[in-house]
Amino acid sequence: MLTVRPPREELAGLLVTGPFADALRVAIRVRGLSLERLQHRLRVRGAPISVTALSYWQSGRRRPERPESLMALAHLEDVLGLRRTALSRLLGPPRPRGRSRRREASAGTRWDSSGLVLTAQHDRVDVAPCGGVRGVRSRQVMQATSTGVDRWVLCQETGSAQPALTAVRSCQVGRVARERTSGVLVAELVFDEPISAGESIAIEYELTYPRPTAEHTHFRRFAERVHDYVLEIKFPHGSAPASCEQFASVPAGAETPGGARTAAVDDSGRAHAAALDFGPGLYGMRWSVAANDSGSSSQGK
Repeated sequence: MLTVRPPREELAGLLVTGPFADALRVAIRVRGLSLERLQHRLRVRGAPISVTALSYWQSGRRRPERPESLMALAHLEDVLGLRRTALSRLLGPPRPRGRSRRREASAGTRWDSSGLVLTAQHDRVDVAPCGGVRGVRSRQVMQATSTGVDRWVLCQETGSAQPALTAVRSCQVGRVARERTSGVLVAELVFDEPISAGESIAIEYELTYPRPTAEHTHFRRFAERVHDYVLEIKFPHGSAPASCEQFASVPAGAETPGGARTAAVDDSGRAHAAALDFGPGLYGMRWSVAANDSGSSSQGK
């Protein structure tokens, strides 16, 4: 007997596994708004987008890749009552858009990149005494599926903070767009040299926040399987967390059995978690700060 899941339950799973088009289509159905009403609400917010574009996005014929489209998507998530980056995280690497698109190799001639497959991700998170995140250094290993690939487009939820983006290895920061309302950062990381189909590249970049964030967690959502993901958390000396655990989620959105377990923090204040051949799904770590003698959480300067 065929079992049909309720739309909200279906949406919860699609927001973890994707694909983007299916998640958007079900989210619109759950919200109960026509494409014309969505267009009107986006236009009021200063993010005009055509009904045709919205239709293409939910059908999978096209996807948001240009800066103005990604900004509109950030507003669309809010209109649909979704968490920030709930849909944009499902986009993954931008797709090739024809031979002429692949032949472009000079920096600054286009915003979106050609096909890249993420094979490995390594995040190192620096935590403040208050428990918030001060910065994240990321290393990504990617393999090209077409020739002339010269950039990766970063789409990162940053909340109300405005972190500084620094290229560390094998890339330079290109164009940057920030959406203060939705707290999304979109930026180009232009490779030092273009790569060809089958070749791999490892880049590093860092986000540094002007003040620690309010979140006591860090996670990645993978729409496709990734060969390995390593997450390291560095707590300040003398400020060991009250608790620290790693967690993972399955496509249906619930945490996997045994997916949440305690993560050891060593004498230097470091904890780590690693996942091999993981995805689709969500993987991360969360922690809580220790209370001081007065019973309140310690605060960093």
